[in-house]
Amino acid sequence: MPPKKAFIKSYFGSYALSDRATLFYDGRAGFWAGVFNGLAMPLVGVVGRKLGMSSGMLALLMGSQFVGLFLNLWFGHLARNGDLVAYVFWPSFIARSSLALVALFASPSAFLAIMAFYYIVSSFGGPAYSSLMRSNYSDADRARAMGHIRIMMMAISALCAAFAGAFLQAFPGAYRILFPIAAGAGAASSLLFRKVRPRRRAEAREERSGEEGSFRNSLAILRGDRPFLAYMAIFFIIGFPDKILIPLEPIRIVDELGAGYGAAGFVLGTVPLAAAVLGYFICARLANRTDPFLLLLATVLLSSTRFLGFALASLPAHLVPGSFLNGMANAGWDLLPLFTILLFADRSRVGLYMGLHATLVGLRGLLGPALGSWLYEAARMRIVDIYWLAFGLELGGAALLALFWASLRRSGYLRKNAA
Repeated sequence: MPPKKAFIKSYFGSYALSDRATLFYDGRAGFWAGVFNGLAMPLVGVVGRKLGMSSGMLALLMGSQFVGLFLNLWFGHLARNGDLVAYVFWPSFIARSSLALVALFASPSAFLAIMAFYYIVSSFGGPAYSSLMRSNYSDADRARAMGHIRIMMMAISALCAAFAGAFLQAFPGAYRILFPIAAGAGAASSLLFRKVRPRRRAEAREERSGEEGSFRNSLAILRGDRPFLAYMAIFFIIGFPDKILIPLEPIRIVDELGAGYGAAGFVLGTVPLAAAVLGYFICARLANRTDPFLLLLATVLLSSTRFLGFALASLPAHLVPGSFLNGMANAGWDLLPLFTILLFADRSRVGLYMGLHATLVGLRGLLGPALGSWLYEAARMRIVDIYWLAFGLELGGAALLALFWASLRRSGYLRKNAA
């Protein structure tokens, strides 16, 4: 047997039989998702600025990715009883395919409309995806499988982002080519993921026996879990600073630091995506050995270095260290919300709990850019000073998270729910 095939067989053989089918299709879908993300996503804001978007339009563009999250609490409720694969497939397939329209429309308003549609619709499948990851992977292998797939995705995305940045630097109008190619890759990813089949749904229904299926009952479940609500309040704080800077980052990079497509693609795409490979590797290795709250605290502290770097930079190259450390932290922002929420929610409620989490992401995603634009345009704050403000808020949120984590440990809550 060739070494490559032997390695693949050995790797799949290291997983429980029930995990292998999901890993196979999830991994193939992840490959094409990596191509999609690398070709299109890192330079959306830069393309918008190059097309002539104002800071207000950039705020709408970047804020639109959070609008759809307001419906995630409802989608999380629906995921408790619905077809999980369909809830993941249709939003992702429709949203990713829509990027092909960039080939036909190139005005700032048209680009805003296309990307806003993508951001809103693509967010609908989040709770169902989390439920699938909870039900289809065993507890022992979930972190390893999700981490390794994301390592592959980030490596592919980093290479594609480097290519996209260089290609756009040489041919500034080539986004009309790259975005449709990305759309095809994204659609292929969704079609492959559709082959995943949910498991343990019967068991989940047994856990819900005696519960009403109404949305009001779902809200009552959330209201009754005070430790989880406290965690969501703290997560709101640690996740808020970067949202303030969403509409200001393209201005800082393009206008103040003078970055072209090549430099912007390197700093915003290649560096953080390559660093995320290391971050996912560390998360996959430590997730089953280390308290996820401790890993989340480390994630917050690593993320804060990005704000510090943007505040101090006078050249695009000065952004590289913070971009690298934040890229490592991105793995934690991706995986650890699910891993920490699993300590609060049983199997039947994962989608519901993740739905509330995503809804709050949407809320701060709308409030943050509006506040950032107001501080810059109305309050006349320098962007550098707003980065310093974000840095201080992130450190304060880290302190609150540390106190909350210590309180949970003293109360024995984590040991009880992890059992």
